[in-house]
Amino acid sequence: MPTIPVGIIGLGHNGLEHLRAHLALGKSVIVALCDRNPARLAEAAALAPDAACYTAMEAFFAHPGLAAVSINTGDAFHCAPFLAAMQAGLHVLIEKPLGNSEAEIERMARAARPELKIQVGYILRFNPVFARLHELAREGRFGDLYYLEGDYIHNLLYQAKQTDAVTGKNWYLEEEIPIVGGGSHALDLLRWISGKEVAAVWTYQTHVAFPAMRHDDCQVALFRFADGSIAKTAALYAPRCGMAPYYNLRAYGTMGTIERDTMALAKDEEDVHPPFVPVDGERIAGHGYTPEIEDWLDAIRDDRAPRCPFADGANSTLAALRAVRAADEGREMTVPDAREWMP
Repeated sequence: MPTIPVGIIGLGHNGLEHLRAHLALGKSVIVALCDRNPARLAEAAALAPDAACYTAMEAFFAHPGLAAVSINTGDAFHCAPFLAAMQAGLHVLIEKPLGNSEAEIERMARAARPELKIQVGYILRFNPVFARLHELAREGRFGDLYYLEGDYIHNLLYQAKQTDAVTGKNWYLEEEIPIVGGGSHALDLLRWISGKEVAAVWTYQTHVAFPAMRHDDCQVALFRFADGSIAKTAALYAPRCGMAPYYNLRAYGTMGTIERDTMALAKDEEDVHPPFVPVDGERIAGHGYTPEIEDWLDAIRDDRAPRCPFADGANSTLAALRAVRAADEGREMTVPDAREWMP
């Protein structure tokens, strides 16, 4: 089958990793690269010397023959390139969170074109352990999941040193919101495994460990799903420890329990203390960009939905954004459904 002409905008760490994955897969041809930082653009061009290079977004989206784009700009800069991609009729893989405000999510939802394949980069869906747990949950092996936990506990103090060479600003300190930029990873995992939608949220937050951040660096949210079940997500950006294994995943169901990469499955109603056993999925380190990108490219070729389509990614981001409002306003907040805004 013919390779898919792809452009990549945003060439920081994630953008370069996506570029390397495209080159390794061989299912796409990188025809255009875009970043406002000439040094980053040059680094990417060395990997894909035949690609056209742009520092301006408008010229990038006007590149002839472009069929799909990977948006890897910072969290606060996803909306404009997404809207440009929709106007140009291009398939999109967009990093999470989908946007950095509710207003952005609504604009993007109203612009989303149903005929285009849009994958939102909630990468945990491509971890083989989590994929296996999702499969077992869909088979009903855990029964009714009534309480779930997942955390984003990750020391990101190094981000204080990542000042943009072009603007002189540090968007990590000024714009990143822990429960949105990090915590929505864990929340999306809980939504995906349970198959449930968030209806409301209540949040507490503190600003102790990472004072250089504009937003609170510790945010803990309780989410109520539409059926009344409950989920908890914590986002900590400056703990003195390594990243929590398997995002501290825990899920409790009427017939089984999940603890990180292990599970206990009851044989019947009388089996109240089944032993924990390892989940039968490959253990991987880091992010699984390659299977995420391959799923998106195959979705374009096969005319099917990708694993994390627009509405799904939008609802994970929206619930996290509402969690911030719940903390700021000191009250429970209901959570909208992005599908109500889509064409």
